[in-house]
Parts: sequence; structure tokens; C-alpha cells
Amino acid sequence: MAVVVGVCSVVVPVAANAGEEEGGLSASCRVADQATVWWASGEISLANKGDRPARDWTAEFDVSQGQVTLDNPWAYELRQAGKHVTIKPVADRADVAAKANRAVKVGINPDGKGIPKITGCKVNGTSGNGNDTGTNTAVPADSGSFVKDHTAVHLMWKPPAGGAEVVRYEVFQNGKQVKTVKDTMTDIERLAPATRYTFKVRAVRADGRTTGFSKEIVLTTLAAPGQDKAKPIIPADLEATASGPYQASLRWRAATDDVSVTGYRIYRDGAKVQEADAKATSATVSGLTASTAYRFKVTAVDASGKESDPTREAQVTTTAVPDGNGGNGGKAAPGDFAATTATKQDGGVTQHYLNLAWSVPQGVGQITTYQVYLNGKPAQTFMWGTGDPVLPVPTTKGSREVLVGSHPGTTYTVKIRARLGDGTWGAFSRELTVKTGG
Repeated sequence: MAVVVGVCSVVVPVAANAGEEEGGLSASCRVADQATVWWASGEISLANKGDRPARDWTAEFDVSQGQVTLDNPWAYELRQAGKHVTIKPVADRADVAAKANRAVKVGINPDGKGIPKITGCKVNGTSGNGNDTGTNTAVPADSGSFVKDHTAVHLMWKPPAGGAEVVRYEVFQNGKQVKTVKDTMTDIERLAPATRYTFKVRAVRADGRTTGFSKEIVLTTLAAPGQDKAKPIIPADLEATASGPYQASLRWRAATDDVSVTGYRIYRDGAKVQEADAKATSATVSGLTASTAYRFKVTAVDASGKESDPTREAQVTTTAVPDGNGGNGGKAAPGDFAATTATKQDGGVTQHYLNLAWSVPQGVGQITTYQVYLNGKPAQTFMWGTGDPVLPVPTTKGSREVLVGSHPGTTYTVKIRARLGDGTWGAFSRELTVKTGG
């Protein structure tokens, strides 16, 4: 069983209100204490007040800067579009049990300009401050809404589950109610061309109670015929710099358009790898390989979907990865790894421990997290810089003890690896074999 040590889990209680389904799912988000401009840990706390497990949930938030990574990609799926982050469970691996909480831990790799912040925390489109709370089965859910033309959109949604009779739906546009309908679809007309709108829907039941709101439906109307005649002007002055072994930082000057620029597309070696929102003039591209040359281009996209010509190509070579002892060309593995055995008395039981020590990898950003493997499998994850009391982050030498149980004379293999400053895992230390006493 993997154990996370030194992480303080905080769940903000959510009060019920008239627009909240009893047994709703709520969320709160935070950046952990001791965050730096180079690395931070975050936590999304989900609370299920219902009598049934919540499975098909979606958590969302905005991060002020940087790239977000998952602590457990086996259980969750993360997508980031600009500053907006969406996290979903993988199959049934991350259910939120009835009357229980679940903490989703993430890493944030800032751009070095300040401490990152998390805002707009939601689960299934509901706000983490307690308003509009509900699960995706207890509220209406979008089922394929789309833009019709430059002045109208078509909204479609699924009815809420729960068995209670729904007599009508209330449709909200940019936070204000604009329609009441009986069907599960409607057109919203007389909109402005090339404009972004946010819609949400809630159900009204026969007893007068309202459900929580659906997840926000965000649609941008098309440009008016003849209005958007040209594709955007090319973004200017693209620059690319290496931000360590595994990522590159891009910067450019904003593009212009005869109507509006709605976003940017980033290409690496000819293939689109990510997008940025309309206000962005920088981006961080992660998941690169150390000591490798890359070519980047950026294009702008307008409200009618026209894409500009690409910028001039910007080339960059990622840096080499130092090994755990400070040399170049290694895999950023913890160096000088050592393991000894010890015992402690727990009541009348003798518990066996492994005392681990290592040298901290250098030149790969601040390292706050290590993962220990016993007999080839993940056993414990240690985190520094968080919790109460705060654990000081080791900078040159690290050490920790691992409880392995009450079995004397048992042989274990043990190795350790570090989460590097860009959020990726470094290589393993050398693997040692140890045997508990007795």
C-alpha cells in the first residue's frame, strides 16, 4: 500500500442550500504551504455527502501559471488548456465513497515568476464555495450543445437522475436566467457574433425544489458573414528557451485579427502539441527529452476558425541531466543510496524499519517528493515542504525511515527515485538488498 507522508489534507465543509441536491459532491482546492516559484504541490479535496459512491466525476480549476502534473496518473486523467485544468477518474479507480472524502494531489511547475495560485475550483461544474452543488447524475448534463451560426446556439442536456419528477428547466446565460423550458433542449438566439458565452441549466422538480446547476457549457458564436474576412496576423518574435532537461519555455507577441483572436496553437517539430488561450503570450512545453534539439512554431486562431500562418521557427536544445552526485549525463537518480535496518517497540510488538539515506540530485530544480520501492513495487511516497509541522526540504542529503512490519529475518530489495523540478520522475537509485534482524 502506498502511503503519503507529510501531506496535510484539508476539506472545506460545504453548507446545503436550496439549489443543492442532498448528497451532493463538493470540492475545494489549495496550493500546499512552502510552495516556491520553481515547484509547488496542490490538492483537490472532494467530499461526497451522498449515500452512493460518486464515480463519473469531473474536477476543474484554474492555475495562475505553470504546468500541472498528476501524482497518480494510474487513477486520474488530467488535461490542461492554457490555465484551465480538468481532472477525471480513470474507470472505477478513483470513486469517492459515500459519506467520504478523496484527495487528488497534483504538482505545479511554475514559470519562475511567482507562487502559483489555484482559483475557480469546481466539481461537475459546481462551485467549491457551496453554491450550485450536485453530482453529475443529480443535475442536468450537457449532451452535445453546439453553435448554430453567428447569432445563435443550440443547447442540449440530459435530465437529472434520482426519480423525482422534473417539471421544467431554468437556463442561465452568463449568470443570468434567460429561459424556462420543459424540454431538454432549446435555442438561444440574438447573440453577438464572435462572442464567448457561458450557459448552465438546472431542473425544477414537482415539489418546487431545484437541483444543482449543470457543468458550464461554453460556446463562442461564429463571426458574422463578411465580418471575419481575414485570418489572424502572425504572432511575432517567437522565442524558445530551455527550462531544464525536460521542458522549454516559449514567448511571443500577441497576434491581431479583424474580429478577434480566440487562441493559439503550439507546434513541436511540425506536430501540434498544445493550445493556449487568447490572452496568452507564453507557454511551457513539458515532456521533452534531455539533451535534445526541438523546433517550435506558434499560430493564432480567430473566431471563425481561421488559422494564421506560423511564426518563424524557434529552436532550442534541452539541457543535460546531472546524476545524483552532481556529474553530467546521468539520469537524475539519488546518489550514495544506503539502507540499514532498525527496530522499535510498539506495545508488545517489535516493528522493523529500514533507515534510508541518499544524496539529492542537483541541477534539476527543487525536489520535494521521493518514492520508495520495496521488492519492485511502490511502497511509500515522502513529501517535504508540506504538512504540519512543515518538513524542511533537503537540498544536499536526504534520509527517512520506512516501516516494513513485524516480520524478523525478512529480505527486501529497496530503491528510491525523485520527482524532479519539472514534475517528472527521475531515474531510480541503485537497488539494495537488506534483511531485517531476528
